Amino acid sequence: MTHAIFSILYARLGDGEKAFLAFKNGYKPNALPPFGVLAESAGATNPYFATEAGGLIQAMLNGFGGLEITPSGIIQVKSKLPAQWKSLKLTGIGIDKKTYLVK
Repeated sequence: MTHAIFSILYARLGDGEKAFLAFKNGYKPNALPPFGVLAESAGATNPYFATEAGGLIQAMLNGFGGLEITPSGIIQVKSKLPAQWKSLKLTGIGIDKKTYLVK
């Protein structure tokens, strides 16, 4: 899960490339064939590692998406996408089911 946290921090700091590298390092080595489920560590055969999956979701929402939960609701702060991504659209967020777009 450490890679997911690094991904969030790099995206928030404006370094989309390092954020994407940390994001990929968080799942690629642990993905098990044939469906890519996440094992707890690289080479392990004990899927499903829900903690890492949750971290990757947080990286998408809070890192690349820039979403932050505050006492007054969900806000979107500045973040940075990797160069190879054109945009990120997050739909159905929160009780109001809002849509957030990052370009």
